Amino acid sequence: MKNKTARQFCGALVFAFAACALGGYTVNGMSPAIAVLLLAGAALEPMFALLAAGLYLFAGLWLPVYPGVVSGYEVLLGGSGGFLLSLLLCAFVVAAARKGIRGYPYLATFVGLCAAFLLFFGVGVLWQVVRTGAGFSAVLHEQFGWRFFLFGMDALLTLFASPNLHRAV
Repeated sequence: MKNKTARQFCGALVFAFAACALGGYTVNGMSPAIAVLLLAGAALEPMFALLAAGLYLFAGLWLPVYPGVVSGYEVLLGGSGGFLLSLLLCAFVVAAARKGIRGYPYLATFVGLCAAFLLFFGVGVLWQVVRTGAGFSAVLHEQFGWRFFLFGMDALLTLFASPNLHRAV
């Protein structure tokens, strides 16, 4: 395809489909869909990365693609819905950093992933505190550990794959 917009749109569809295909599986509460959407941010333009994340969340309203093989708006509005909703921001921020810092693909991806890390856990923890009524320290204690490690593994995968992905789409 010569048209860049069509390539980006098709890329968004492929990443959204991959996130849906892998989204129901979890490892200590973390889904491979997070890695897929971070990769979408590294490969696509910001609006198309946002589209990929949006399509994943939209599909989850009817299809069991959320972590734990669940679906529905109740999941998005529940205690862990902030983590899912923050994926919109994470994919967009990684793509925006890639677009904003040209010529340094690893640095751009690293900056975007650091911002995505803060957004993912910041929005998710605050959402969980508000929705569940649990104390802030209790929620932080629950979220520390494997989730930080697994998000870091997703970020490393994205960081090392990002220069080649960006050229491919």
